[in-house]
Amino acid sequence: MGHTWILSAVYFMATSASIICGGVAVTRTEHFEVGKGVDLRCSNRTWSNTLHYIWKINNSGIHCLTSESTTKTRHNNCNGGKTLRNTTSGDTWSYLFIPHFGIKDEGTYTCEEVYRGGADKAIITVFARVPPVLSTRLEHDGGQWFAVCSAARGKPEATVSWEEKWGSPEEVTERSTPNTDGTVTVESWLLLPDDITQGNLTCVASQASWPQNKSTILELSNRTSWFDLTTIVVTSCAVLLIVVTAVVFSYAARKPLGKLSSFISRCCKSDVPPSSEFKQAQEVEEVEPYESYVQRVNSIYNSSADLFG
Repeated sequence: MGHTWILSAVYFMATSASIICGGVAVTRTEHFEVGKGVDLRCSNRTWSNTLHYIWKINNSGIHCLTSESTTKTRHNNCNGGKTLRNTTSGDTWSYLFIPHFGIKDEGTYTCEEVYRGGADKAIITVFARVPPVLSTRLEHDGGQWFAVCSAARGKPEATVSWEEKWGSPEEVTERSTPNTDGTVTVESWLLLPDDITQGNLTCVASQASWPQNKSTILELSNRTSWFDLTTIVVTSCAVLLIVVTAVVFSYAARKPLGKLSSFISRCCKSDVPPSSEFKQAQEVEEVEPYESYVQRVNSIYNSSADLFG
């Protein structure tokens, strides 16, 4: 009995000391929609009994402080428009206002509130809430058809599932992809049996931003005709590419040969005589030495006859 009394007294003194030195810290978590203004309260205590508020903010390693007191001027070194405000109607109480709340404002918000007779302390972990974009599509991969349900760029990540399932759970594959902006894209890939070519599939998704689940319908049509259409388009593009390539190479090959033929033709006409003309020139060159020789002999003979006559 004596030990119980001593333990109770120690617990009472520890609790009192904790209240006097800053109060018992209360931890909680808050989620807020991106793009909206946020009012963050430390407690439900009204301003009439409060001596001062101090908010210490840690956003991804960036620290700042804002405070308000009944005896001192306000202090605020926070960026992004964070400031302390008071209500203007009814009971007056103080709150931290965050304009245009975004993912950058996520972090830890520590509030210390001192009032007459004690103090409160709250450690609030704040997260952004981003609603995802829900959509469905068909994918052809590895010779198989898949129905894909996507909840894109949500925070926190959504949960997606198909109402229709065939066979084993292995026919459904869940994929989660983090994005650079802090959001997450979640997809559910449902393997379609070969005999399922028409009809409707329903995808159901849930996320913290939505008050209730959302669903979307994927309409199926004949997958064989999709494949045939794809084949036709791919084949047509390939044939067109081959024809264009052949025309380009043919034009490129024909144009230099035409220039070369023209050049050779001009050279032959100007510098190389035809074969018949060439032969006539040779005959003239062969006859001319003989005729000159005969002329010289005749002139010598005529001179001698004149001399001795």
